[in-house]
Amino acid sequence: MDPHHRKIDLQSPADLTYLKTNIQLSAQQKLELAIPASANPAGASDAFRPQVQQLVQDYITQTLSLALPSLAVNGLDADSSMLAGAGSSGDINNVEDESNYEPYDPRLGEKLRTLYRQLEWEHTRVAELRREAPGAAARA
Repeated sequence: MDPHHRKIDLQSPADLTYLKTNIQLSAQQKLELAIPASANPAGASDAFRPQVQQLVQDYITQTLSLALPSLAVNGLDADSSMLAGAGSSGDINNVEDESNYEPYDPRLGEKLRTLYRQLEWEHTRVAELRREAPGAAARA
């Protein structure tokens, strides 16, 4: 690698996972536009689409593997083990949002609104003190 070019700095291996996941999701969206599932007759198996998906997945993996020498994670050179851990699903369709959500709790929502009202009241009180305190100090 040319020593005159700086490496791309990532803060954590999770950044590499984020990049790979976004690339895979973008590729999946482009694939949906190019080869829509609705073009396939109902119930019929399409041999072309899985092949294209695998080729796209191989291309993404190869591209990121070639980019690894130009990446630094926390100041250390990136290695292939980081790429293997980054969204290790082999199929583009297996890319999922791994967020977990709890059901809405109205009591917590009310508590949050109460705390925001209290915070707003405290902000108002600080503003009043900032206005009044210099005058009170000058009179004293």
